[in-house]
Amino acid sequence: MIPTRRAFSRLVADTSMRNRFTLGVGVLGLMTHTTHAYAASSDSDVQQLTRLVKMQAQQIHELQARLSNVEKRTVHIAAATNANAAAQQSTRKPFIRSPALYPRESVARVTPPLKSGPVEDIRFAGDTTPTQNPLFIDTGHTSYPLTAAAPGSFGAISNMPSGSAPVMGVASQIPTSNRTTTVGGLVLKWGKGLPEITTPDNAYSFRMRGRILADYGSGFGARFPAQNVSRTALRAARLGVEGNAHQLSWVLEGDYSGNELSVMSAFMTWSDKMAGHLVEYTLGNKFNERSFDGSTGSDQTVFLDRDIVANALLPVKGWYGLGGAFKIFGDNWHVATQISGNDVNTANVTNNVRDDMTYMLRTHYIPWRSKKALIHLGAWGFYEDVKPSASFTQRIRLLARTDDAFNLQFGPMVPLANSMAGGVEVFGIWGPAWALAEYGVRHMKLRDTVPGLTVSSANLGAQGTEQAFSFQTGAFLTGETPNYFAHTGQWATPRILHPLTEGGYGGWEVAARWDWIDATSIPTGGRAWTATIGVNWYLLSFARLMFNYTHADVTNKTGNYIGPNSGNIVGMRSAVTF
Repeated sequence: MIPTRRAFSRLVADTSMRNRFTLGVGVLGLMTHTTHAYAASSDSDVQQLTRLVKMQAQQIHELQARLSNVEKRTVHIAAATNANAAAQQSTRKPFIRSPALYPRESVARVTPPLKSGPVEDIRFAGDTTPTQNPLFIDTGHTSYPLTAAAPGSFGAISNMPSGSAPVMGVASQIPTSNRTTTVGGLVLKWGKGLPEITTPDNAYSFRMRGRILADYGSGFGARFPAQNVSRTALRAARLGVEGNAHQLSWVLEGDYSGNELSVMSAFMTWSDKMAGHLVEYTLGNKFNERSFDGSTGSDQTVFLDRDIVANALLPVKGWYGLGGAFKIFGDNWHVATQISGNDVNTANVTNNVRDDMTYMLRTHYIPWRSKKALIHLGAWGFYEDVKPSASFTQRIRLLARTDDAFNLQFGPMVPLANSMAGGVEVFGIWGPAWALAEYGVRHMKLRDTVPGLTVSSANLGAQGTEQAFSFQTGAFLTGETPNYFAHTGQWATPRILHPLTEGGYGGWEVAARWDWIDATSIPTGGRAWTATIGVNWYLLSFARLMFNYTHADVTNKTGNYIGPNSGNIVGMRSAVTF
């Protein structure tokens, strides 16, 4: 009996031995109750407890080894300490804490926390935080709204436009999912198909991004048989990465379409404050900001292709440009400027000639908004100085990308010297319905002299103007708010109220558009108009099936299909953006 009491007293006095005994009792209890352990094996609390027990056992093992070394050198001090502790504890009943009921604090908690700069809470005008917004359930994490959110608010869209930088001052206010996972101090946010890895304070992040757009089109009714084609096309197969470190963000993205591999977005952005407003400085290869539809990525437009204002009034360098951009944002407005040359896929390998330099500006303003409606006003323009070339040709697609032969064409003619373009845009939301009207004009000046001219010199120094107009409207039949991103005034990814992954029926949208263009004042220019109706079925926010029917009427003065002509096409697309 005496040896038993002495051993128990030593157990109470010796901290490491007591901890081993405690863990042994806890583990033994879990092992002996096999029925309960098996039933709770899928319980997250039991799994976490098991991890904690293993971590503590390892830590105690290491501490015991260190303590043994100390005891060898100071045996008499350890003996005196244990004797005093045993005398103090002999007068009161010992208390043993079961780790099954009172788990010790995780070792991860004693790790010094990550230190990052302050994350400023920047919101859209009129927004409230998720805990104050009645459209959200306060579950400690983001959840889908139960009803349609206010237009232009963070609850109305599921993510910022894909052509934007990952940090625009509002990234943390635009939820992508209601699920997060913490691994080793990092947070995995499960959103649009792939996780985003962030630090707890969102100061550092990294995620993959991309899109897959697969099209089918069947053309019919054209006067020229070669324009009545049915085929498939991979509109986009894009993959990239993005991330941020505090105020610095970056994007690198490549695309395989048209049997070519191209670099798309490749830029870095620095976000800061100026006079109380968020500003962004960007360097690299970036998508142009030009018109409402023209500023929107191919994965977020309502129809299979952008409107004719965006497709026709396009600078020679194309949709992307390598250069610098500056943006400033207010509560209900923004101004974007960009100076760029040709994109990174353009190579002047034969003649060391300069780039086509383009100077662009776009702004938008929201003069009025309510909980169910808003009005957007915008304006844009650009000036381009075009490098010398052999000739100038422009082909404007009228039906779909699966039928490139049906287009409005002017040229080849004398090379372009410069052009200046501008336009206005009016957009409105009324509940689940929306409407957009855009008008633009582009004045072009052809070169006065061209060394080694290979085309007719009759148009040397000629000038001309092309103008385009588009009106489109639509509505969500399932009650969603139109996918408008108020921060930059463009389309974004809508937040579907009843996604198929949650047992719902998805989101259904119907839309119609009428486009018109007149380029008859340009040498060899013509005119055209198109009418399109479309149906979009969103399986969830970032995946949809699209159906379009388009009728087009065109009159060409040049090319392979001269004269008046009309045609039709039925187009379909499966699209996923992650």
